[in-house]
Amino acid sequence: MFENLARAALLGLAAATAVAAPAHAEIRALIVAVSHYTAPIPSLDGPPNDANALRSVLEAQGAKDIVAINDQAATRASIRAALEALGKRSKPGDWVIFYYAGHGAQAKSKDPNEADGMDEFMALSGFRVSRPDPNQFILDDDLRGWLVNFFPTTVNVLQIADACHSGTMNRAVGPSVFKRRTALDNPMAISLPPGPPDPAARAPSSEDPPNLVYVGAAQDDQFALEGPLPRGDSPSRGLLTYALEGALQERRPNGRLAADLDDDGRLSLAELASSLESRTRELSSTQQWSSAAVPARNERSVIFQPLKPPPADDRPVEVKAADDQAADLLAGKGPWASIPRGIPDLTWNAKEGWVTDSRGDRVAEQVTTDEQMTGVINKRKAVGQLAGSANERVLRVDVGPKPRGKLYRNGEGVDLAVTHKGQAAYLTAFNLAGDGTVQLLYPLDGDGNGQMAAGQTRVVMARTKAVKPFGVDNVVAIATPAEPRALRTALKRIDGRRDSLVAAGLVRDELDTARGEAAMGLGELYTGP
Repeated sequence: MFENLARAALLGLAAATAVAAPAHAEIRALIVAVSHYTAPIPSLDGPPNDANALRSVLEAQGAKDIVAINDQAATRASIRAALEALGKRSKPGDWVIFYYAGHGAQAKSKDPNEADGMDEFMALSGFRVSRPDPNQFILDDDLRGWLVNFFPTTVNVLQIADACHSGTMNRAVGPSVFKRRTALDNPMAISLPPGPPDPAARAPSSEDPPNLVYVGAAQDDQFALEGPLPRGDSPSRGLLTYALEGALQERRPNGRLAADLDDDGRLSLAELASSLESRTRELSSTQQWSSAAVPARNERSVIFQPLKPPPADDRPVEVKAADDQAADLLAGKGPWASIPRGIPDLTWNAKEGWVTDSRGDRVAEQVTTDEQMTGVINKRKAVGQLAGSANERVLRVDVGPKPRGKLYRNGEGVDLAVTHKGQAAYLTAFNLAGDGTVQLLYPLDGDGNGQMAAGQTRVVMARTKAVKPFGVDNVVAIATPAEPRALRTALKRIDGRRDSLVAAGLVRDELDTARGEAAMGLGELYTGP
């Protein structure tokens, strides 16, 4: 993603114009996908797949005016011309979607107005690190200017950037299937030449354009990733675009979209943004989560309608044995398929007790029996079921004191706090340990009925020590309008048992019963020796 644009509201989700869309309003799009690059910039595998997926999504929404520019055809001049032409064709009330999948990058800036001393830019197919050609990159300011000058405020513009420029978060202990969408490992090593004269390259003012909406792939300190999704043998996809598809397809037991948090049958921009953050975080084991900020006046704007759900994937989780003991155990029956080679969903060393996922993270420790392995697999499924319904703009789970996604070593202090931004509600929280064990966290004896006022933060754990079993813990918090006695009774009944799928089902049923008045948040805790 491109940091300056995020702050300037082109690459931060700015308010879309509150224009009443006439009956003839259309969705128009420019899709730019760049996968082939010049060494030393690594080429990418996912952008063509992402571009095709987005085209299918837009066609399902009724879009007919879709322009695609790929690889060598994607230059500064061709993208500028295509955007200008789209602006001339657009009518009041239309939605224009500008989508880019490829490498994002930073370089040291000569502009004294750049607060961080860096230029953010899209690196196009012919970009060379040694001799940057102005026609093979697009600066954030240039892109902002085009979108401001080519589209009147009566036309809404949604920019989706499945790209990145920097990052530091990675707990991987082994090879990861993910590839970073950043062109430069050392952005301070190069500077960019001045671009060609362009009267539309900069916005006429520094004010946030009211009609430009943005969804970015990652936070400022993260890499945007691509990899085989949903399984190790699947085509490579950018996490953001794959998450967007899921947000338009995955449904709760009541038939509503899981991302339709208020259960009104409409997927608003605020709901979509919240869902994308949770989905990208779950897909990447917290190495990436999307960036978005929806202004209050535009929270209920709707662009996308639900898509037909994909066929159910009934294939068992693929597990590769890392030792003979695991191979013997995997030869028996269980919710897995034992594979001797290829990229598995999980790798298991039963003698040493560790389990890693395809991202390279150790998701569980001290797993030495087939029963424990079943718990790991079911926990993985349970978290996947819950991620799409998380509403972290209302209920946020914070694990500290370290930044999100960081590893806590044995004996290090851990805090857990839950903040509720909605109306007064009753908080219930439990943990899903790495082996799927359910651990009730709140309320416990002495905590009362768990009622929280709007905006209140409740400390669920304070300075608890990270101890065995190590791996990935997932904290589930749910705020309900009435005291959830039945939910709490059921959670107490399975407390200490490997019943993660049961716990996930209880939460999903509670969300359905509340019909949009309950909120659920997820938190992750990574521990290791």
